[in-house]
Parts: sequence; structure tokens; C-alpha cells
Amino acid sequence: MIIKSGVKIQLIAFALITVLGVGYTLVHYLGFGSGLFNTRYTAYVELADSGGAFSNSEVTYRGVRVGRVGPIRLTKNGVRIELKLDRGRHISRDTIAVVANRSAVGEQYIDLQPRTDKGPYLDSGPAYTIKDTRVPVQTSELLKNIDKLVTSVNPKDLGTIVDELNKAFAGSAADLQTILDSGGKLVKEASDHYDSTSQLLDNSKTVLATQRDKGAAIKNFARNLSVLTQEIRKDDPSIRSAISATGPTVIQVSKLIDDLGPTLPVLLSNLTATGQVIAQRIDGLRSLLILYPATLGGAFTVTPGDGTEHFGLVLNFDAPPPCTKGYEKARVRYPQVTSNPPANLNLGCTLPKSSNLDVRGSRNAPPPKPGPALPAGAMDAAGAPPGGAYGSSSGGSQAGGQSKQTDSKILPYQAASTNSVYMTGYDPVTGAYVGPDGKRYVVGATGGQQRLLGDASWKWLLLGPLTK
Repeated sequence: MIIKSGVKIQLIAFALITVLGVGYTLVHYLGFGSGLFNTRYTAYVELADSGGAFSNSEVTYRGVRVGRVGPIRLTKNGVRIELKLDRGRHISRDTIAVVANRSAVGEQYIDLQPRTDKGPYLDSGPAYTIKDTRVPVQTSELLKNIDKLVTSVNPKDLGTIVDELNKAFAGSAADLQTILDSGGKLVKEASDHYDSTSQLLDNSKTVLATQRDKGAAIKNFARNLSVLTQEIRKDDPSIRSAISATGPTVIQVSKLIDDLGPTLPVLLSNLTATGQVIAQRIDGLRSLLILYPATLGGAFTVTPGDGTEHFGLVLNFDAPPPCTKGYEKARVRYPQVTSNPPANLNLGCTLPKSSNLDVRGSRNAPPPKPGPALPAGAMDAAGAPPGGAYGSSSGGSQAGGQSKQTDSKILPYQAASTNSVYMTGYDPVTGAYVGPDGKRYVVGATGGQQRLLGDASWKWLLLGPLTK
């Protein structure tokens, strides 16, 4: 029989395809010749029980087949399973080996579940043994437990549960569908953000451990919260009444604040000046408050309340003697002089306070404390606070003097030092002054008297209201 050349070519091609197919199957699936071609490497899994795993079953990594199960050998503590893994798959050694089932009646396989994708890897160095393993529940144990569960349920009670579930979910199909859809979206989001979800689950162990350690404190807090809730329940009528009254009260307070809006800032500004004056003269006020009750109490010795007045005469001339030191330049004014000569304000007792003479005069009162310093950044480029009463002109009188004011020009006040800050002149009758910005201000309406007037600021507290 003569075979045509075309048929020969077809037979040869078919034979080559058969050889290649069988060879690929033997090498890729059955593992024949893997050592010759160095296409696989070896790892081991130690188990107390095989869990149904068998040789030549699949090995998967994150659901993808990466090798086959090799020989299974008995050991003193269980079994040792050899894994034939494909090269090119970098599997971390920090991995859990799980003997899993494809279905309730399906074959078992080994699934490698890594905790991280970082090295060292199974294909680096000598063959590595995975000791962190999981095996499925035995089918016989599973069926036994299911049988116990089923026999423990009373059919009558189960019927009642089914009837109640029917009543509970009747007409809620749309809501259940929404819950299921939302649950699917939640699972999808968790899957898309697997790393973050895994980290959250890992950190939750720390949170739960903390909750367990603080269990006593949490119970105590819950107990106290229960007591607080009971007290609130007892006072529920009063609390409701207070809440009901809060609304009108808030409305009234809001109206009050709106009504005080135009004047309250000015009042607070003026109180700032008053506080500055009082703070500087706190020592003098303390002395006054000590002497005033004694003086007032002594006045009532004349009228003790018995219907008569009690007067006495005590000759205490020169006890103590008056102070004459400092009055040498004083001009004697006789009673017949009825003119109004100017007072000499430069006279006063110059003796020390510890003298046994009658040391008098305001200069012996407790001195005022230093004024508050200006905050940093309050001075402008010219050395004056913005909108304040300081200027930089060089004219005016010397320290301690007061410049004169006309309708068209206000001269600035100049301190003795040429490097100090200057104060603008003001009208003591109206309290008006011109700031560095050229605008006109009123002392009594904008506050800051202590900063503007210095030691004479207390006078404006008395004269200011009279000039309005």
C-alpha cells in the first residue's frame, strides 16, 4: 500500500502535536521532568492531620494555582506534605497554609494565604517549612454537629419562629433589597481597599484588648451612667420645664444684646480706663478703705442715738507739731485779703514719712503703680499706636506742661527726652484730641484715659461727665 506524501505529512504533524501535548501535560500538570528543567522548587507543610489533602492536588496562592501537592509522609507529630511550586511566584514565608474544600463534596486542596507580600520568600534559600496551618472540620464531625443542632430544635418552636419571621419581614422586600445592595457595595469597597481594611482589622485587636483590660472601669462607668440616667428620669418634669423656658429666655437675652450693641462696647472701653486707674492706685484705695470706717465710726460718737449730742473740748495744740519744712517760700495770706491770687502748687512738706511731725500732702499718699505696657506691634512706623493719641512732631511744651489748643491747630505734647514718644494736645473741656491719622477723637467716649493722660487720668473720671 502506497501512502501519499500529503498523508505522511499530516501523520507526522499529528504525531508531533500529540508528543508536544502529552509532554506539556506531563511537565506542567504532572510534574515530570520539573527537576530537569528547573521549573519548580520545593516547600513543606507540617500538619497534625492531613485534613483530606492528597498528592497531586492543587496548591493555590490567593486563588491562583501555583503548584501541586507532592508526596505526603508520616512524622512523629503528624504529616509532612511536600509542595511543588512553580518558579516565578514570589510567595512570602509569612504565610498560612490552609487545607480547603472546593465545595461540600469537592476535593481538597492547599491554599496559601499570605500576611504580607514582602520577603523573605519561599523560593529563596533552602526548602522552607510552613508551620502556621489550618485544616477543615472533618466531615463526620460536621455531620455530627449538624445532627445535634437539628435534633435540639423543637419543630413546634421552629414553626413559631418561621411564622414570626414571616410577620416581621412581610412587606419589607424593598428594604431588604436595599440592605443587601448596600451590603454588596460595602463588601466591594472593603475589597477595593483591602490593605486599609486588613490594617483596620489588625488594629482592632489592640482596641479590643484595651477594652478587655479596662473592663472594670467600663463597667463602673456604665453603672454610674445608669444612676445618672435614673436621676434624670426622676427630674424629667423639671428638666422639660427648664428646656421649655430656655427658648424665651434666649430670645430676651438676644434682644438685650442687640439693644446694648451700640453702647456696650463704649462702656467696656471706658471700664478699661477705669480699671487701669484703679489698678495703679490700689494701694491708696486700700489705705482709704482702712481709714474710712474708723473715721465714719468716730463721727457717730457725737450722736450715739440716745437723743443727745456729745461734744468735748481737747486742747491738742502742736500735738504733733505741724510740718514747716518745704513752706519757706510760702506767702502769708491775711484774713483781710479777699482777692483770688493764684495758688502755689509747688509747696508741700518735704520731711520723710517717718518724721514725728504732722507730715501731710498728696505726695505722701501711696504712689501709683506703673501703667500697663503697650503690646508688641502696637506702635506704627512713626513710633505711635495706630489711631491713638501719640504724635511725632517736635513742637510743644516740655515735660509736665500742657500745650495750648486753637480751633485750627493742635500742638503736640513733647516729653523731655528727644527719643521718647510724643502725645498730642487735647481740649480738657470737651475731651477731644486729634490722632496721628488726622481724625478727631473724644477721650471720654473711646476709653484709654490712663494711656493718654498718665497720672492725671483720675481727674477725667470726675471732670469728664461734667463736660458732656
